Amino acid sequence: MDARAGNDGAGNDGAGNHEAGSDATGSREVVVGLDPRDGSRAAISWAAEEAALRGLPLRLVVAVPWLADTRHVDAEPQRVSLRAQAGRILESAAAWAADEYALPELVLEVYDGSPVAALTAGSRHAQAVVVGSRDLNRLEEVLSAGSVVVPLTARARCPVVVVREPPAGRSRRPRLVVGVDARSPSAAALGFAFGEAAVRGVALDAVSVSEPPVLPFTRRKRAGERQRGTLAGTVADWSGRYPGVAVAEEVLSGDPVEELVRASTSVVAVVVGRSPRRAGAGLRTGRVVHGLLHRADCPVIVVPPQ
Repeated sequence: MDARAGNDGAGNDGAGNHEAGSDATGSREVVVGLDPRDGSRAAISWAAEEAALRGLPLRLVVAVPWLADTRHVDAEPQRVSLRAQAGRILESAAAWAADEYALPELVLEVYDGSPVAALTAGSRHAQAVVVGSRDLNRLEEVLSAGSVVVPLTARARCPVVVVREPPAGRSRRPRLVVGVDARSPSAAALGFAFGEAAVRGVALDAVSVSEPPVLPFTRRKRAGERQRGTLAGTVADWSGRYPGVAVAEEVLSGDPVEELVRASTSVVAVVVGRSPRRAGAGLRTGRVVHGLLHRADCPVIVVPPQ
């Protein structure tokens, strides 16, 4: 394993920083953002396993935001202290990851600027960006100055994996779930889900959920048949590309958030696509994505549109 340090020079919010997620050769890597307030190893573990399985470098990033008001105070001593603390956090996490996983390369980076800026920049060249969730409720996550999950998933250019500490003693079936919107299936989400299932050696459940239509029984039946046909056609192409992945298709009637949250209690992860209609729309991620980020019991992988 090769461990090396990323840029640690100062600059304006992101200016002068080595972009998280890119290296000298331009090859892809897995980026994980470390939260100094969160002692959980869950996000690091997911990211390190992903990097080891794919044979990619793992970049560990700690962002040191600029202080809010330094007009009348010399902030340099405090920034030196914060950067030193960030370095210690990185070294501890790197030592743990290197001990637990066979990683081809470890890169440590202290980023001068906000965590969202660091990880959004990194997403331009990353296979995936991984962050932990501190289990904030919806209002806290939206209003918190330290919130990373919602703005990152709304802006990232690569899949974002949001990992929370798993409930103690809960077993997981070796399966991934991918949510498929029958009205506009996300090819990017399906492609990533099949690839992830292949890499991890697990089965895949392709789940399409729609609100019950207010129609006579016969027309509801035909609508359900069309939905199953759409799902089967959408999945068939990817099954041909990944013949080793066992796939089950399921069409459900109900609330998509509720059904996918229910599925999240026993699987490895839930994969969903970020709607193209939401891309670039500030902090909006869509109702299904937002609901899963706050309520799912397993990692949630949000895949941007192609």
